[in-house]
Amino acid sequence: MVERYLDRIDDVVKYMHVTKAVQNIDFHLHAGCEIYFLIHGDVRYFVEKAVYPLQYGDLIITNEHEIHKPSFSSSERYERITIEFDPMIVKAFATAAYDPLACFYNRPQGERNKLSLTPKETSQLIELFMKYESLDRSRSGGAAVLKLTCMMELLITINDLYHNQKHTSNEMDLHHKLTPILDFIELHLHENLSLNELERRFFINKYYLLRQFKQYTGSTVHEYIVSKRIALAKKYLSEGMGVLEACMRCGFNDYTSFLRMFKKKTGLQPKEYQRGIRMANFTHDV
Repeated sequence: MVERYLDRIDDVVKYMHVTKAVQNIDFHLHAGCEIYFLIHGDVRYFVEKAVYPLQYGDLIITNEHEIHKPSFSSSERYERITIEFDPMIVKAFATAAYDPLACFYNRPQGERNKLSLTPKETSQLIELFMKYESLDRSRSGGAAVLKLTCMMELLITINDLYHNQKHTSNEMDLHHKLTPILDFIELHLHENLSLNELERRFFINKYYLLRQFKQYTGSTVHEYIVSKRIALAKKYLSEGMGVLEACMRCGFNDYTSFLRMFKKKTGLQPKEYQRGIRMANFTHDV
């Protein structure tokens, strides 16, 4: 199983170290897990219903079911490292006694996503990031094996750091009027969630809601709802539900719109995503 991943290591592990100007980034999902490491910038990171203020050395971990996005409080220079990876490549190394993916999945969804590291822990991770970055530029015959080895060392380090942390609440409080609305959206994705309906149900002016939501998340209510519905569709599809039924159960009344948004958010059509899940599970079982 490991051999087939080594042949396409750059497809299943995507390492990015970028410095760029601040820009608006919408809520999004990845096909697998993501490691996000902030180097420089005035960033608040939104995962599900939590908003985490970040500083140098903070780490965010997310899985494929958690919608997330960075938002920026200023135009300060932005630099970060991200690694997106297919969790199936890691499962080959899991044992009954130790799971390198535990910190990504064995926690409540949208909670405990942030790791605040000590200077020593930050230096340890930076060293591993730079090692992977160097290997990523290498064209030697054994680079793929070394990258996979480095990736596993990174994941084991992060997993151990996660379990050694005291997980106190380290996110910002949302506006008190937003929290019940997000809770309601979470439980009623299959229903009408128009701004007019939210205004009527929560006795809140819809334009005020738009401003508050933009202030705290850097995005729109509509974008959040669409991303949550796609995340739910991914869950249903991975459980074997048909595409049309998943579309309707997630609140998309228009099938064409669902297909378009699913492709936009995941890079795949629903049937392609479902086929990939089946193949990954089959390969893992073999």
